Amino acid sequence: MNNIAILTDTTSDIPEAMAKENNITIVPLYVGFEGKLYKEGKEITSSDVYKKLEAGTKVYTSAPSTGDFAEAYRNLIENEEKTIIYSIHLSSKLSGTFNSASQAKKFFPRAKIKVIDSKNVTISLGFIVLEAARAAKSGASEEEIDSLIEFLTKRSKFFAILENFEYVFRGGRTPFLGKFLSKSIIFKPILTIDRNGKIKLKKFVRNKRNAIIELYKQAKKESSYANKTKIGIFYGSDINTALELEKMVRGDNNIEIDEFILTDITTIMSAHTGPGICGIAVCPKTRY
Repeated sequence: MNNIAILTDTTSDIPEAMAKENNITIVPLYVGFEGKLYKEGKEITSSDVYKKLEAGTKVYTSAPSTGDFAEAYRNLIENEEKTIIYSIHLSSKLSGTFNSASQAKKFFPRAKIKVIDSKNVTISLGFIVLEAARAAKSGASEEEIDSLIEFLTKRSKFFAILENFEYVFRGGRTPFLGKFLSKSIIFKPILTIDRNGKIKLKKFVRNKRNAIIELYKQAKKESSYANKTKIGIFYGSDINTALELEKMVRGDNNIEIDEFILTDITTIMSAHTGPGICGIAVCPKTRY
């Protein structure tokens, strides 16, 4: 029996069926408003959060607690008899999730728990987790999985467009964007994440149509570095933008797609970016 477990958090945007198929444990983050916290994906839906955001309700988010991770680790160790756990999470620059997982690890000194900062988020993180799970499922060694995760952490990237900066400013996750306030009123921002796991501004474009084209161009550029590519498109409340982007990508014969995932984005992210977010993630194909 395979003794390796793969665990992540809800910001990975992995569709539920795929997580189940690949034996991935997902620990939820929390969304809160009006004095109460809800487990993302279990106690509240994305549409509930969008309604609150659009109504002007203050929505806040919280990382899983140390206890949440301790409970998940204990189940994997005691009930599923796993001896190695890869706990792969969103960038530590965006959330306290990595720290909570690291604290929980201390309760299990006899188990080998590897808490990993993916320096990424959304389905870009999801691809790293999925590939690690597939490698474990295929019988890959610990060393091979270590190498795989390190490779994909460096090569998995995403690009996203926002309707505006309103929610970003509210959340305070990207204070550097304040200097672009005047431009954000006129132009659409394209965001990405750097190698240290920090969100950064890639560029501005004039309108939404140009923004979609820019996402397609960035994906095409990144996919040119690999023979085949995994493509993930994520969206908030507007699936039509995502479908338009998908049509562009699938219609380009120069982009060789190994796997394609269309997924709605975690409510945690949309609470900070706004419901109008849409983006694309690119990850190289591996042998798993």
